[in-house]
Amino acid sequence: MKILVSDPIDEKTMEELENYGELLKKGEEEKADVIIVRSRTYVDKNYIDKTKNLKLIIRAGVGLDNIDVEYCKQKGIRVENTPEASAIAVAELVFAHILSIARNTVFCTNTMKECKWCKKDLMGFELHGKTLGIIGLGRIGGEVAKRAEAFGMNIIACDPFVKTSNYKLVELSELLKQSDIITFHVPLTERTKNMIDKNEFELMKKGVVIINTSRGGIINEDELIKNLKNGKVSFAGLDVYEEEPPKDSPLLKLDNVVLTPHIGAQTIEAKRRIGKLIIEKLKLFIEESK
Repeated sequence: MKILVSDPIDEKTMEELENYGELLKKGEEEKADVIIVRSRTYVDKNYIDKTKNLKLIIRAGVGLDNIDVEYCKQKGIRVENTPEASAIAVAELVFAHILSIARNTVFCTNTMKECKWCKKDLMGFELHGKTLGIIGLGRIGGEVAKRAEAFGMNIIACDPFVKTSNYKLVELSELLKQSDIITFHVPLTERTKNMIDKNEFELMKKGVVIINTSRGGIINEDELIKNLKNGKVSFAGLDVYEEEPPKDSPLLKLDNVVLTPHIGAQTIEAKRRIGKLIIEKLKLFIEESK
């Protein structure tokens, strides 16, 4: 089995992969039976056409939007991912953003380092009693909901694929109207691209907080920037962007935005879980191919 790891993964996993075949270097896609990618590598038609023996693609992480899944089906290439591995890490990052916004920790840190004592200028808000709207109630959305319960938040959710839940399910328009904080946990598809645009912002409460740790492109960034400037959106916490990294984006200059560089799955524990799942999926594929 010839294996190409296109994006960085856990070192221990790299060592374990050597037990299952020869590890190739970048540029050797043509020889690969298996290709392992994260979000950085785009496995489009042109990429796939470079390969001659490709049988399996494993996406280390959540979502498959960087892989042309339909073309893979046509070519008989199996596609797997590891969505369960990073759910806790991403859910915890959601609350890192929310708490940072609620208590102004970025501003506090920056001003304290400038030897400024800005206590009188800082009035935060509590999460207790606030309504959290979760768009996408899958693995990550579910983990976010559990943590929101611990904070005493009111939880509403919107997900067309979930028919019953312990949490209140509402239509998207109702979620936008009722939520104090909105967090997104959906893949980027034709259906979800720019799902939050001008009309959706108009439905939101004045002063709403937006959190996006799922995919850039779900929210129209131009409209988000406009609403951050006019105060309709009081704060945004973003881990993902339409362009990554977001070069020259106005988001980089706004004071009411907390930014992280797509680190949702970047924890020691998540990377190890991803590695274990990669090995499990590879072993299963080998066994089924015998």
